[in-house]
Formats: sequence, structure tokens, C-alpha cells
Amino acid sequence: MRRGFWTSAMKAIKDADIVLFVLDARMPELSRNRDLETKLEESNKEFLIVFNKIDLVSKEVLKKLKKENPNAFFVSSGKNININNLYLALQSKLEKSPHEKLEIGIVGYPNVGKSALTNVLSQSVKTQVSSRAGTTKGNQWAVSSQFKIIDSPGVIPFGDDEAKLGILGAKNPEKLKNPELVATEIIKIFLKLNPEKLEKFYEFKIQGNDEYEIMLQIGHAKNLLKKGGLVEENRTCVMIIRDWQTGRLKI
Repeated sequence: MRRGFWTSAMKAIKDADIVLFVLDARMPELSRNRDLETKLEESNKEFLIVFNKIDLVSKEVLKKLKKENPNAFFVSSGKNININNLYLALQSKLEKSPHEKLEIGIVGYPNVGKSALTNVLSQSVKTQVSSRAGTTKGNQWAVSSQFKIIDSPGVIPFGDDEAKLGILGAKNPEKLKNPELVATEIIKIFLKLNPEKLEKFYEFKIQGNDEYEIMLQIGHAKNLLKKGGLVEENRTCVMIIRDWQTGRLKI
């Protein structure tokens, strides 16, 4: 992971009374930054697991996720869903804080919605929010009447492969060396969890179960063709990745 971002995240953990460890509800295991989780456990700092972007998953997927993580919080910072439950839980910690305001650190992978969560909890728009990875460059503060929130930049462990970073939105589509690999992995997620959503979004009917062939079918459906009727593969893959990263393509 980039050393400066790692240092910022560790400082957010050190300075906070409590830490919010933010994951993407669409990819609970993929977005679980194990290095950060280990550091949190070693710090003995209280932390809450928050699954964000629940508006981008089906009711069935969310029900399963809640069953598997009974002590976590499930929110959508973009749609302001279930934020009050998290707010009240944090408010209850205030009287134990040695500070006038509860100091909250927010950590996780890039693009899991940390800045949007910071803004909605602090009821401010001071922290920049974007679907592009790497928007937060250093620790940023947002202050409300009860909370002082530290939004840290997303950190990426060494060894994370490009497919994972593309799916997580931790690497922008135009910077990927192999967008085909990322796009077919996204298709694989839909084939496993909800193929009908993929068909409905791109207005086509899946033929077969080969992810590469399905990518070509999507290209044909969206008329992304070269001369001779061949699919523009790179353009199709980038479109799929961007639709996924921006939340237009939902499970």
C-alpha cells in the first residue's frame, strides 16, 4: 500500500475514540481490508463494521449479509438509508469519550464510501465525494455538534491484484492494464448472485455461461461495434467496469 496513505490511516485509528471500518455491501469479503482489520485489532481500539452501499444490492443479498454479520451496521451513505441507527450507536459512546466531541476515525479501501459517510454523519459537505478512486489525499476532518470525524484516504495492501482493485473501484477503469479481466470478473459475480439484473440493465439475454462470451454479447446489445460487426472489446469492458464502479449496475 502507498506509505503516505497507510500513515494517514494509522493516525486516524490512533487519534480516534472509535473507528468505523467501512466495507462495500456488494463485495463483503473482497472489500474487507485484512491488513487494516489486523491493525485495528492490534490497536485495541473499539471499531464498528459498517457495510455501505446497501442500495446497490437486492433484498435477498442484504438479508444474507445481515445474517452472516449480526453485529454490523448496514447503511447507504449516498441514499441516507439506516444512517440514524449508526448515528445513535455513536451518540451512545459520547459520554465515555475523554473529549468534548466523540472522535471517530473512518477507514477502508478506496471508493467504499468513506467520505460520503463522513458527510452524512457530520451533516456537512466538507469532504470531497467522488466515484473515482483516490479522491481523498490525506486525513480530512468534519465537525458537528457531537462528533469530530477523521476521514482517511483508502489504503491498498501490497499484493492486491488488478482484478480485485478494479472490482472494488480502487483503480479507475482507464488506468487498468487488463480491463477485460476486471469486466469478466464482474460478470462472474452476476452469474453467481443475480444474472437477471445483468440482463435487465444491458437489455439482452445471456447465452451460455462463459464470461468472455457474455461480455461480447453485452457489446453487441449496446452496439459497441467496429467495422465488420466485431465488438470493441476494450470499450465494452471499460463501460461495464464504469457502470459497476459508479453504482449504475446493481446486484
